[in-house]
Amino acid sequence: MNTNATLTTDVLGWRLRLLHSFTNHPFLQSIALLLLGAVSTLSFAPFYIWPIYILAAAYLMLAWQGAHSAKHASAFGFSFALGLFGSGISWVYVSIANFGQVGFPIAILITFGLIAAASIYWAFAGAAYFKLRTQLNLAFRVPLFVMTILLFEWLRSTLFTGFPWLLPGYIIEKNWLFEFLPIGGIWFASALVALTSAAIATALMFKQCRYLVVTGLLWSAAGLLTFTAPSYVTETDTKQVTLVQGNVSQDQKWLPENAAPTLTYYQQATLENISSDIVIWPETAITYELHQVQPYLKPFSEDLAQQNTTVITGVPIWDAERKSYFNGVWATGNGFGMYEKQKLVPFGEYVPLADWVGPIFDLFGMPMSQFRKGPSNQPTLQAGELSVAPFICYEVVYPELVRSMVRDSDVLLTISNDGWFGHSIGPLQHLQIAQFRAKEAGRYMIRATNTGVSAIIDTNGHIKSELPQFVRATLTGEISTVSGNTPYVMHGNLALWLLLALLAGLGALPSFKLSSRQ
Repeated sequence: MNTNATLTTDVLGWRLRLLHSFTNHPFLQSIALLLLGAVSTLSFAPFYIWPIYILAAAYLMLAWQGAHSAKHASAFGFSFALGLFGSGISWVYVSIANFGQVGFPIAILITFGLIAAASIYWAFAGAAYFKLRTQLNLAFRVPLFVMTILLFEWLRSTLFTGFPWLLPGYIIEKNWLFEFLPIGGIWFASALVALTSAAIATALMFKQCRYLVVTGLLWSAAGLLTFTAPSYVTETDTKQVTLVQGNVSQDQKWLPENAAPTLTYYQQATLENISSDIVIWPETAITYELHQVQPYLKPFSEDLAQQNTTVITGVPIWDAERKSYFNGVWATGNGFGMYEKQKLVPFGEYVPLADWVGPIFDLFGMPMSQFRKGPSNQPTLQAGELSVAPFICYEVVYPELVRSMVRDSDVLLTISNDGWFGHSIGPLQHLQIAQFRAKEAGRYMIRATNTGVSAIIDTNGHIKSELPQFVRATLTGEISTVSGNTPYVMHGNLALWLLLALLAGLGALPSFKLSSRQ
């Protein structure tokens, strides 16, 4: 009798019995996944407890693996995501309740609807995993899990302009995998996170370690990069910048009587920092329309030009020819250029399926934004000799949009008004996302906001200096211009495709001596 074979069979049998026990009580399983999703928010900013998400996602894979039906797998995925987004993006309630002109019950209902809409993609992911797992050998379950997560997270990030918030890759800021960002970007990072979870789950349940070995090698390579990372870009020059954080409360910002005093403050703060090469005002710092305020600011702009200072500010833009309003950025003084926001916030700056949803907004007395989407392929702004790639608020969460403008820019700029979200974790998550874009691009990121956090972020994604939230202040610091580009900027998602090909190859190798229908 082969004792080792018997032992292996016993171990595998114990694990398979445990696997099937996962779904003996689907309702309790869904509750467990809901709770795991909720605590997974602690893996993102401002908490950074990244192992929680990895272990929770490993549990999710085991639940999907043990599901008896597509319905159960779908419920498991939905429950996990409902917990994640219910805790991780609950800050949208602050905006809806405080500024949406609706009562508490309607604000709760709308918030739940948005969270459920984001969660439905994970429900589809669970159903897809269940349907495909029986068609593939057991060794292919890991690449299947990774590819399923990536596909439906990409769909969540794309449809109806998308909502690419809390992607798996954003948990890596405080671990070694962060060093892979300039190589593969956020989608490569998300694949590595999903792979790590799946490798752990597979090793525990099936005593299959091939993916655990690959995962360990990738983590080791990332660890080496923390000490020996190549210099993808070279610093060429330094410039002084000043960020003006006006801290105008959202309920006061758009009142007509506050427009002139607010503009005066920004002008005075600029004159006090006139030695800076660039002064940044936040999103819609000017609440007048651009064509209304340009004549008034002409003498101010001329003074700036004489001092070789550029002001870049957020401002609403009315285009009479197109008969449309745009959320815009305008450079003046020693610079020039205008930019119109391309990625509008769903239900904030535009309403998806407005012909159907609009009457519902009217029924509850909710305002509908008049902003329209700006054109693609807009030129960068000029600030003296510098080319500045501008992104307004929500746009910085789109890695492909940022990447498309990096090559033509010396520095990245994001302006925002996170006052909508009060003292929630939303603005801190938003800041983290800006750090990731800087790391991917190998460019300094200037982040100017109305209520904070305003910050100067270096090419490694680290915050050099910042202002606290909810203070009226200025922040002056140095940025560096660079030459060269990161591998991610040059090759996009090539590293991701290579990783997926490697995983698919491993999945095709001879594998478990278990039924492929398990």
